[in-house]
Amino acid sequence: MLQQLTRTKGRRYPENYRVFNKNPFLEDFCRILRCPSFRRLGSKTQVMTSPQDYFIRTRASHTGEVIANVLYVSDNLGLNNALCQAGAAVHDIGHAPYGHLGESVLSELMGKPFHHSTASVVVAQHLENKGKGLNLSYETLESALYNSRTHTRRIQSSPDLPHEYNAIMWADKITYTSSDINDSIRYGYLDEKKLPDFVLRLGKTQDERDFRVLEALIKESKRTGVVQLTEGQIAEDFIKAREFMFREVYFQIQNQINKDILRGIYDFFKHEPYFQDNQIDPLVALVLLTDEECNQMGIMMMGSKRFTLDDLKKFSIFQYLHVYAGKRVDFTNPDLDWGRDRVAKKI
Repeated sequence: MLQQLTRTKGRRYPENYRVFNKNPFLEDFCRILRCPSFRRLGSKTQVMTSPQDYFIRTRASHTGEVIANVLYVSDNLGLNNALCQAGAAVHDIGHAPYGHLGESVLSELMGKPFHHSTASVVVAQHLENKGKGLNLSYETLESALYNSRTHTRRIQSSPDLPHEYNAIMWADKITYTSSDINDSIRYGYLDEKKLPDFVLRLGKTQDERDFRVLEALIKESKRTGVVQLTEGQIAEDFIKAREFMFREVYFQIQNQINKDILRGIYDFFKHEPYFQDNQIDPLVALVLLTDEECNQMGIMMMGSKRFTLDDLKKFSIFQYLHVYAGKRVDFTNPDLDWGRDRVAKKI
């Protein structure tokens, strides 16, 4: 068994809740499940935008599968299950509408890279709970920040980080690689009868692929003392499967119209007097929108009548947009300095 995390640097500010979980990470998990950004994941893209097939994953169903898979890893390695649950639940709440395509548009609009891993920490701290933040534990937030660490062909585990962070990252990569194959077959990007040998060796179904890779990850992690999958045929096949998905699916999806919609919405927000008068950052509004809301705005923009703010007040974001008046948010800054030098205390 690996050494589990049993200490926490705590929360950003003290609280006096009447009801709370004694385990701080279980408390984090409950707060995340109850927050609007988590609910919005049900209407945000995983890979396929605005799916008409209910079997196609949304960002919410993907997150649920990551939570399930990380618990297999955590429980078998003796890690902190509650932290793994919380980190998996929060890891994608900062995703823009239309998924990674939305990330690219936001990077263009900001003039600097927009990373959903950093944005998830920002949303949890500065946009949730009407701008007050969820006040999550430092470790839950930090696990989200370090979730996207694939800079080379190999997925990079970090031995210096808590094992739980690596477990969440691996569960995420394993989950989307396997499930996205299924969704790509359903949407015609892949032919099930022509899947390459390295995919079929992992398994013919999502469950077979998931559990074969998870088993290999758990075995190697126990042997090496680091949560990782770097050795053997399964590791090599998994790497090839991820590369295959990027090459044959992710880079092939062309949704130029979605990019145009996002740019049009941002331009409308930027020049709308309500936003200007109340100093509401249009980027904040854009990040919080769901795919469905963007689609409806896109339909309006394609019509001859120029839509107004009154046309948009039916959307959920306008129920609480006023709380962000005058609030400037830097989506590139996770703002975790408050806990860097704190001494972690035993849970």
